[in-house]
Amino acid sequence: MRRLTEVAAPAPAADEVTVRMLAVALNRLDVLQRREPVIPGMTVPHVAGMDLIGEVVAAGADGPELLGVVVLIDPVVSCGRCELCLAETPTYCEAFQTIGSTRDGGMAELVTVPARNCTVVEVAADDSDSLARLAAVPVAGATAWRGLLGAGGLRAGETVVIPGAGSGLGAAGIQIALAHGAEVIALVSGAAKKERAERGGGVRVIDRSATDDWVAEVLALTGGRGADLVWDHVGGRFLGQALRATRAGGRVVLSGTTDGLDTELHLPDLYQRGRSIIGHGSYSRADMAAAVAAFGTGRFEVVIDSVWRFEQLPEAEARLESNDFFGKIVVLGPSFSPSTAPERKDAA
Repeated sequence: MRRLTEVAAPAPAADEVTVRMLAVALNRLDVLQRREPVIPGMTVPHVAGMDLIGEVVAAGADGPELLGVVVLIDPVVSCGRCELCLAETPTYCEAFQTIGSTRDGGMAELVTVPARNCTVVEVAADDSDSLARLAAVPVAGATAWRGLLGAGGLRAGETVVIPGAGSGLGAAGIQIALAHGAEVIALVSGAAKKERAERGGGVRVIDRSATDDWVAEVLALTGGRGADLVWDHVGGRFLGQALRATRAGGRVVLSGTTDGLDTELHLPDLYQRGRSIIGHGSYSRADMAAAVAAFGTGRFEVVIDSVWRFEQLPEAEARLESNDFFGKIVVLGPSFSPSTAPERKDAA
């Protein structure tokens, strides 16, 4: 059950800062983990919210001079010292935690985060439009960057299938793939999302709700060959379909499980055709920095579906659960409520 309640203000540890939340973007994890602990170690009661931006209002004894600065937060917390962290694989660290899942996140007035997870951004604390755009960057941007380029090794001229083009993750992935010279086949559900996805050009779009077999559609678009890469951030039964949509020797990168944690595979689809399933693995700090630079500085567009006031958080989550959205859903911090907050803004 979700509810608004008063809790004690968090105090930063020596290497942490306390951040006044200015905007938080929603992710599937925020609602999925209400039903089951998707990330091991998550317990309730719990404050969700992985994607956040805020103003530093307190610092621990060892924290850098960040007071009064607006920072964008990397939600992956690790020790920063072990062999796995030094190898740029922080999610493999034995001390791995996730802000918004295994430690409290941004759906609150205040949150404590490690100072090393903060990226200083040049934006005013009352600039709601810029704050909403930046809050939408970290999880979608870094996940897409890692899934397509790091794990997937996507190259210019290759064909990639990207599901969920109407999600923030899918929209980010499409731009990254196009910028690196790939040919994109996007999957959506619904005629309105298909029209929206086609607006930017350069993308072939399949409406999964209008066909019984999207795999056959991919094969038709590729002359029977199949895609070089399918980026599966869906999981569940989609994984088996993704395998069949790739060419001989093709690859599937598994980056998420929004459609379920378990699946069934027809194993000949994997070994007889020499296809590969690649685990997304750990995104690095470099992946995060590259995504923030690309999306945060305006090289790529951050696709925003809607912006909500803090007290409208239940309605914002309901919109996410409805699947009737295109882009990221963002909730502004309490400082924008009620008199200074803009009305909800839906994408055109």
